[in-house]
Amino acid sequence: MFLTNPIIYFLNTNGVTVLVLFILVILFIDSRNREVFSHAVVVFFVTVVVVALLKELFNMPRPFEATNVVPLAGLTQLPSFPSGHAATAFAVSTVVALHRKRLGIFFLILSSLIAIGRVAANVHYPIDVTFGMLVGVMIALFFDTLHMKIRGKKRKLHS
Repeated sequence: MFLTNPIIYFLNTNGVTVLVLFILVILFIDSRNREVFSHAVVVFFVTVVVVALLKELFNMPRPFEATNVVPLAGLTQLPSFPSGHAATAFAVSTVVALHRKRLGIFFLILSSLIAIGRVAANVHYPIDVTFGMLVGVMIALFFDTLHMKIRGKKRKLHS
């Protein structure tokens, strides 16, 4: 199976960390994106906290625990629902998409691949990654709307 490949395993386990760090470095390097960088950092940390609270609230077992099989990815100590990988990847990617459309679409596609990989690795159910995605996107949209209201700005998308 393709998930037994060490590179795929690494990306499925640490892919969200690599993606988020990659996005933050790209945003930080370009001084035009410093505000987007700040938004991404805030949204990332808020998403981590919200997901941790939801995981404790629902405390759902992971698919490999329910079926008694070996997981094909790591980072499986916390409950399954919602997916923190999907939530954080989509939260940060959505921030980018709101400010830099083309780059954001690219990152949203990578986020989707991370989410699909978590299901394929038997560490999340499809509902876990779907809800994680929704949590991440909603947090990003909430903070963007709040920021726009405070600044009295209207959204202008850049390619």
